Amino acid sequence: MILVTQSFGNEQEYKRAIFCIASFYAHCEDKSSACYLFTDNPDYFQKYLNDFPIRYFVLTPDKIKAMRGDIDFLHRMKIALIDEAFEHADQNLLYADSDTFFLKDPSEKMSRLRPDISFMHLPEYSFESMRDWMLPAGVPFRAFINLISENQFKMPDGSALKIDTSGYSWNAGVMMLHTSHKKYIPEVYAITEQSYPFTKNHACEQYAFSIALQRHTTLHRCDDVSYHYWYRVKKKLADAFLQKEVADFDIHPIAESFERIRKITQELPLRIENSVVFLKDASIQSFNENRFFIGYKFAARVLVRSPFEYLFIKDILYHTKRMLIFSR
Repeated sequence: MILVTQSFGNEQEYKRAIFCIASFYAHCEDKSSACYLFTDNPDYFQKYLNDFPIRYFVLTPDKIKAMRGDIDFLHRMKIALIDEAFEHADQNLLYADSDTFFLKDPSEKMSRLRPDISFMHLPEYSFESMRDWMLPAGVPFRAFINLISENQFKMPDGSALKIDTSGYSWNAGVMMLHTSHKKYIPEVYAITEQSYPFTKNHACEQYAFSIALQRHTTLHRCDDVSYHYWYRVKKKLADAFLQKEVADFDIHPIAESFERIRKITQELPLRIENSVVFLKDASIQSFNENRFFIGYKFAARVLVRSPFEYLFIKDILYHTKRMLIFSR
């Protein structure tokens, strides 16, 4: 098993990746498992990760440009670095975004990989559901379902692929890939490169992995071993916490802190999802999507904890008025 991750651009990204890698080694029984880290700043990581078998792949500006491809798509880089990792590895790959951390040892799930079995973080929504996503936020999602409904995609072997719109988009923050799955990477490239320019949907690479793996394998979820805090509010809360924790690795090195790291990985998801900031956002997002009952459930949890949130109460009253009009 080889852990593959990426981190470039700024120090906060580096801190996320450090905690991701630290959580992997804290939980993983086999400390000899290698990690492939794609980064523009290996020196930053080496002072924290010298105790572990890290192989650095340097992301120069030219390499980043090449990985983004002719479509100049940031998330195409994920396909490119997994492709490159397969070129150097003779083992199964565990890919993780930097804004993830591990909740327990992923080895058991990795041992279940087969040519016909793969893992992604979790299923999020069906492609068909995109038809009704609210505007204007739903524009790139409606564009994607319209594209795959009305067109065929040219595959690398010259065949034409009609994508099954009943399939699901799976979160690609964590993926477990068998060595044989390397042969599906050209298909992932092809779907991404034929969908992003026409939809500008920043999940196109995720859709491409989801489509390819659902076509060729039985896809399973692995969110019980990993936590992906990609959502902006969750990321803000996690970053504030990890700022202090990663700084502490200067005093207490990662290899001496496994017990504390394991404890953090159990506590941090609850800390994030029970915070007033997250609950308020979840409530307002539910109201905006006309899921009023769920919005009130989140709102009640906020007001029990913080009853004098006057601006939030004003928002609730606004959406209550809107609900009454909506229900007529």
